[in-house]
Amino acid sequence: MSSSKKKKKFKSAATQTQQVDSVNSESRKQEHKKETPVKVQLSLFDPSQPLLPGSWKTNTGIFLLLVIGTLLLYAGDLNLGFFSVDDPGYVTDNPWIKELSLTNLKFILTSPFFTNYSPLHILSYAVDYSIAGQNAFVFHLSSNIWAGLVAGFVFLVALALTRRQFVSIAAAILFVVHPVHVEAIVWISSRKDLIAAAFALPSLLAYIKYRKGGKFYLRWYIVSLLLFICALAGKLSVATFPAVLLALDYFVEKRTLVKSLIDKLPFLLAGIGFAIIVASAQPLSGNSPDPFVYMSALGQSLWLLTGFGSYVIYRVPPVASQTGLDLVAALILIAAFALPFLLRRIMPVAVVLFYWILFAFLPAQILSFIHPVTDRYLFFPSVAGVILIAWGVNIVCERVMRKGIVLSSAILFIITFIWGMGTLKYLSEWRDPLSVWSASLKKSKDPDVYSSLGTHYLNLSGKFGKAVRDSSLSENSARQIANSVWKDDNRLQNMLKDWSQGKWGEATEKEFQTHLSNLASEYFEKTIQVKGNRVLPHLYFRKGIILLNKGDLAGARKEFLATLEETSRYSVIEVRSEVRVATYNNLGMLAKKENNFREALTWYKKAEEEQTMAGRIWVNDISSTRMKLEETVA
Repeated sequence: MSSSKKKKKFKSAATQTQQVDSVNSESRKQEHKKETPVKVQLSLFDPSQPLLPGSWKTNTGIFLLLVIGTLLLYAGDLNLGFFSVDDPGYVTDNPWIKELSLTNLKFILTSPFFTNYSPLHILSYAVDYSIAGQNAFVFHLSSNIWAGLVAGFVFLVALALTRRQFVSIAAAILFVVHPVHVEAIVWISSRKDLIAAAFALPSLLAYIKYRKGGKFYLRWYIVSLLLFICALAGKLSVATFPAVLLALDYFVEKRTLVKSLIDKLPFLLAGIGFAIIVASAQPLSGNSPDPFVYMSALGQSLWLLTGFGSYVIYRVPPVASQTGLDLVAALILIAAFALPFLLRRIMPVAVVLFYWILFAFLPAQILSFIHPVTDRYLFFPSVAGVILIAWGVNIVCERVMRKGIVLSSAILFIITFIWGMGTLKYLSEWRDPLSVWSASLKKSKDPDVYSSLGTHYLNLSGKFGKAVRDSSLSENSARQIANSVWKDDNRLQNMLKDWSQGKWGEATEKEFQTHLSNLASEYFEKTIQVKGNRVLPHLYFRKGIILLNKGDLAGARKEFLATLEETSRYSVIEVRSEVRVATYNNLGMLAKKENNFREALTWYKKAEEEQTMAGRIWVNDISSTRMKLEETVA
């Protein structure tokens, strides 16, 4: 073969080789493009990747800073005191938290209480009480610490899911400043939401660790299950969380549905077990399933998660449609759950977060007594919400410009600032119960707001006008109340002058007491005007107390009898019994004042029987009063 032919053949072979290499290279590039999303999706469960990117020292430091930041933001609630709604039932009047004895611990862990079963929630109060007694400062500090721990876990969960430290820090900061959290943190009785989240989030982390495999993977599964049970013991609202674990398996890890379901069975059984116990303790809500109500509630809840809503302790609940829109509402609800499924291939982790929000709404929407939209119900769904916002902003900005982190930092800073201002504004309303209810009137016309404001004035009236001051009301607190209620009244200075001279229960103070009582009556009347079909047995009872204090025995009797009628329609057995005992007792007092001892004895007997059947003691001397009356009648 000639030299020229060899060169041509060599060049031809070289050209073919280059073409093949070019084709193979292009093929590999195409394959790489196709595989890259899969690798990103599977890195969450890749055994070679750590559960949490970054050093443990850095992550721990960020966790602690988030706890401290939460404590600083909510430091203003430390002097708030106890709230007039639920705090008496859970804390101030709860005999089971007053001592960490074996008897009390057994009751807390095994028995429903206050129409609920949340043993870890009640146990946290017992720990607080063992530290400082009935000191509201400590109870608020404890709730703030729980909230800080949840914020720290939000960072860790976001880090595990997104693998991005910037996004995770941003999500956790957004969580800290979200205005929807004020009610859950500041209202002591809402601590159950904090505790449930504080155990559910590490349960998720342990589950991811289990799915990564390794030598001790079964131990991590057990840890995840135990943490989930603790979350349920905080509040049943996390019962749907195993659906999020299932979504992780199916959409991100690409496990088969059967295998994904098998290891969720223990979680499901735990949720069902707690649900049965809670159902036995809680009354039927009386709410029939209504797609329009569920759709409206979902819409309101999603809007509140944006951080730009109006936040109030009681908002008017959605009402059933009167125009036959139930079918449309049902289709919208189905679409809300179906649409994320369509995105499962391109953004599987985001789909999991979408379903986290939707599934976390279900218990509150379906089981709610009256208010399917309440701020504290959004505490746990907001975890997924802030991660989605931080991650979404970061991804979009990276696609828009090369240095997207600068733009995303600016946008997230603006959101953080706006939310933080909203939180501080809402926190300023929580100076005391009066400020909370007064501010609520500007945002909601729900009857509970009017009733609670009237109750607050009634409770205050009982602290004034006495020769010996109520020990629970300090002079400083009395002055603050007087300046708030009578700031434009000429009599204020005379009353303050009397107090500075140590004169309590003088004529001006009695006038102030009457004024408070009249304000209570005024708001109770407004409650009746807006309550509609709402059953409020305490309302008529408190009206009767006001008339009794004024000496209007006939008017008081009428209101107490109305209380019994209203109470007969109330579904919460424990509250129904308590109101009946108090009402029977007051009717006995009325009859006794009128020297009708036989009638008085009848009422006292009913009060004693009701109290005995309930197994509680609301009126201490009812038996001795009944025996003395029997002697008088005899």
